[in-house]
Amino acid sequence: MESPHGASPGEGGALSPSPEAVGMLHEMALRDSQQGEEPDLPDEQLRSNDQLQKDEMLAVEAIYGDNLNILGENSVPRYFQIYVYCEIPDGISVSAELRGVDDYPTKFSVEHLAPISLTCLMPPSYPSHHSPYFTLAVQWLDSVKISSLCDMLESLWAQQPGQEVVFEWVQWLQSSSLSHLGFDDGIVIRDSDSTMDHVDVRVVGGILSVEDVVQQLISYNEEQCQESFLQGFHVCMICFSEYKGIDFIKLPCRHYFCRNCMETYSRMHVKEGSVMKIVCPDNKCGGFVPPNLLKRLLGESDFERWERLILERTLDAMADVAYCPRCQTACLEDEDNAQCPKCLFSFCTRCRDRRHIGEKCLTPEEKLLSLQEREKVRHLNKGGTGPSKLVDELSSIKEILRSCVPCPHCGTGITRVSGCNHMLCKNCGKLFCYGCGKPLTPAHTSEQCRIDYEKRTAKVDLVDAVKELQKKLKVGGYKPHPCPNCHLITYKLGNNNHVFCEGCQVHHCALCRKVVRKSSEHYGPRGCKQHTVDPEVARARPKKNDDSQSESL
Repeated sequence: MESPHGASPGEGGALSPSPEAVGMLHEMALRDSQQGEEPDLPDEQLRSNDQLQKDEMLAVEAIYGDNLNILGENSVPRYFQIYVYCEIPDGISVSAELRGVDDYPTKFSVEHLAPISLTCLMPPSYPSHHSPYFTLAVQWLDSVKISSLCDMLESLWAQQPGQEVVFEWVQWLQSSSLSHLGFDDGIVIRDSDSTMDHVDVRVVGGILSVEDVVQQLISYNEEQCQESFLQGFHVCMICFSEYKGIDFIKLPCRHYFCRNCMETYSRMHVKEGSVMKIVCPDNKCGGFVPPNLLKRLLGESDFERWERLILERTLDAMADVAYCPRCQTACLEDEDNAQCPKCLFSFCTRCRDRRHIGEKCLTPEEKLLSLQEREKVRHLNKGGTGPSKLVDELSSIKEILRSCVPCPHCGTGITRVSGCNHMLCKNCGKLFCYGCGKPLTPAHTSEQCRIDYEKRTAKVDLVDAVKELQKKLKVGGYKPHPCPNCHLITYKLGNNNHVFCEGCQVHHCALCRKVVRKSSEHYGPRGCKQHTVDPEVARARPKKNDDSQSESL
């Protein structure tokens, strides 16, 4: 497809000439010939110029052959087109500025820039008397900046007239064009008023908007990055083997893995039924794998199974969908009742039995007891052996419900075999806490739930211990002794008046209610007695009668 600013690479990397550029070159040569600006040269000078042109074309073709397209091998005059790729630093930034718009999302980085298209026509008088006729086309530059490049190429010829200049033009465009335009630190794309500025007639292409230029830069950069990826060698982060880029699968998240590993990975999950786990294999990503890519990896049969399982998992995750107990068709639930669209069976979505409006829904335990009673009668009347399948099913359901935690998202019963409370439901693929059965959020994690549970348990244990101690103290008649320092209620240990306060870590005396510095000085013949019985405690204790005292003697 021809670009707005001239020719572009065709299929297979070949260059396609721009009819506009070729026509413009012939018009310039014809105009100069009619105006007499093309000198009449002797045959010897014409032969010399022709040989110099051949030598220069050989040099240019030897170095830029992949980007050179000679338009007519033996045509006179010679004309050709060459794509010049500017040398840019890695990841050069591009900024776009819209006139009158300050918050336009503009800054991005590119690794590849669309080339400059230089189309030249060598007249017979080149290089002895006349410069080559040329046109320039650049997709990502406005006409004013391209005109500046044209003026610079003209000045290079003026500095050394009579010498070959095409090779020097190409080298300058490749290495110095960005610096000449002031793009050393980054490319700036902005609207320019070409009606007010000088536009060279050798500029090919129309005026593009800033949005179009930005889109062309991004598209071209992505295409070239993909081409470079396909031609390079990379290491698969699953099997750690090195392959060429064409043997890799690149996901939308920009992670890539070899085709063999991705096919094995996808088919394994489809075979096991864990289709919700078919995401980017990178542990820190989990990005989406598009269905069109999965279809290429899986093949027709496995892809049909993937579609069916995805539909089932999606329906299972919907709160208003239930399956018919007769034909297993998905049905929409309406106030705990549903009707199957296939077999027209109306059933209760709670007990999965026939619809029973106004009647109490039996729990699995009640239904199991009822069926067990029926089984006893059946054994007595008909001599049947062994429980029925429905009894076995209900017994299994009862055991499952007793030992599992329902997923708060889809209601599927989950049993933990080992590990922590951080659970992942295999049915809907969502996280929940096994300890409390609530969904996991940034504010509610399984670890925080465990810590809160331990705190609640410790608090309950502490409250129970305090209540038990208070009960014992009340029954035993122990008298409280407030600490004279912090006034915390303390109790004597037995008859010992030396009391230690846990609050302020100070010893005090239960008799005089003073702080005890040294027990040897405070207690003794001249001080307080260290061991006495409180009168209130002595009165609260039960007294033995005389008979018991005599018996004890």
